Amino acid sequence: MNSSPRIAPPARASRAVLSDRSRAFLAASALALAGCQPYARRPLDLDATRAAWLTRSPADPSVRAFAAALEPGQPAAGPPGDSAGGFDPEDGLTLGEAEIVALVFNPELRLARLEGDVTRATAAHAGRWDDPDLGIDLERIVSGAGGASPWVASSTIGITIPISGRLEAEKARAGAELAAELDRLAAQEWATRSALRELWVEWSAAQLRLAVTEELLARLRDVATLAERQEQAGAMTRVDARLFRVEIAGNEADAVAASARVKELELQLRAMLGLSPNAALALVPTVAFTPPAADEDELRRRMEASNPELAAARAEYETAERSLRAEVRAQYPDLTIGPGYGTEQEDDRVLFGLSLPIPLWNRNRQGVAEATAQREVARGRFETTYERLSSRLALAIARFEAAQAQRALVESGVVPLADEQEADVRRVASLGRVDALLLLESLKSQHDAKVRLVEARAAESIGAVRLHELIGPAPARPEPANESAPAPSTRSDAGSPAPAEGHHP
Repeated sequence: MNSSPRIAPPARASRAVLSDRSRAFLAASALALAGCQPYARRPLDLDATRAAWLTRSPADPSVRAFAAALEPGQPAAGPPGDSAGGFDPEDGLTLGEAEIVALVFNPELRLARLEGDVTRATAAHAGRWDDPDLGIDLERIVSGAGGASPWVASSTIGITIPISGRLEAEKARAGAELAAELDRLAAQEWATRSALRELWVEWSAAQLRLAVTEELLARLRDVATLAERQEQAGAMTRVDARLFRVEIAGNEADAVAASARVKELELQLRAMLGLSPNAALALVPTVAFTPPAADEDELRRRMEASNPELAAARAEYETAERSLRAEVRAQYPDLTIGPGYGTEQEDDRVLFGLSLPIPLWNRNRQGVAEATAQREVARGRFETTYERLSSRLALAIARFEAAQAQRALVESGVVPLADEQEADVRRVASLGRVDALLLLESLKSQHDAKVRLVEARAAESIGAVRLHELIGPAPARPEPANESAPAPSTRSDAGSPAPAEGHHP
């Protein structure tokens, strides 16, 4: 408020100088303030949070709705062989079904979607005009002829006309930021699915190792009974007979450790799925995971086209481009007009003012310089991301080929030889020439061969999972429906936000 005299006028006088039109103008401005959004407190509710977590299950409507939204004919989220149309967690949760559950309930993904809503809200309200400025001037004529009223009153409203193109550039930048956020979310979803696949294979292999150990224990107890009879008959020394008890005790300890490992991995899977440790859930183990059928050059081309992390880096560079454009447009001035109304000596007056900043000294040099440097950072991030992914792909291919060759050797050589040795020992025993120590060694060899085969298959499958992670997902899928229906990572083919389409392969 501007006031020419040093002594403020009495309230009664100020009301007198404002005409009916001025008061109506001020009343309209006050009504505009009433349209502001009020604040409403929303406190945390730990009891509700705990109840929602404990009652969550793969059969929740949000998960079934997402599974039903998968396009018919497309492969499911998991390894080859699963199908979206067969989603039924009641008969056991397969890896493909677990990926659907993780996309909906995984804690990190749910939080990332909520954080993405911040960027979405920013994009939805970017590029709006600045609110008008209301100004009121009161003057009192303290000398000379004041006429009937010595007061001069006027009110103006300043409106900024965005002639510089700044608002359009801000909209484009906000849209690019949203697109980049959606790509980052898509990369996080893909990384979560890959981590789930790898952990699932590890848990399945631990299940198999436990089963092999328990099988060995059962057969060792049978052989130990035979050794005990031979000891009593004097055909075996006490030292040799003790070897069986030592072997049984050691394998019992191994079985306890293997069982604990299975439980630990299952709890990790439940946490990744966003389910409580006590949720009613039966997981279906699987070790096999089909690798991508392509040579190294084709895998690299697919990585360049589909890797979500590389796509996110590309989107961040586009955001940097739009940010620089917005800062460049901010150099140019916007026009501000100030229509108003006033009274002087009981004469009504219509006011009109213009304001146009002159880009002479500042010219937003700091903003342009920072945006230019940020664009170079985004370019460097894209280039280093590509180099890192390419190196990881070459390493993943080498490791997968080595694991594949090792599995083939164990499967075609080690296991058949161990089985043949155990069969020969049993054939000799059936003829009445029982050698308990030889039988013990054959059982241990056969057990070691089975464990080695489980580990070789698990290593090959994990190698295939990592190859799939690097080359990226298949074509886009519908969005998952979260508990509170958050906006998922969505992108249209053109790169602009598409709120109704999903980005989930």
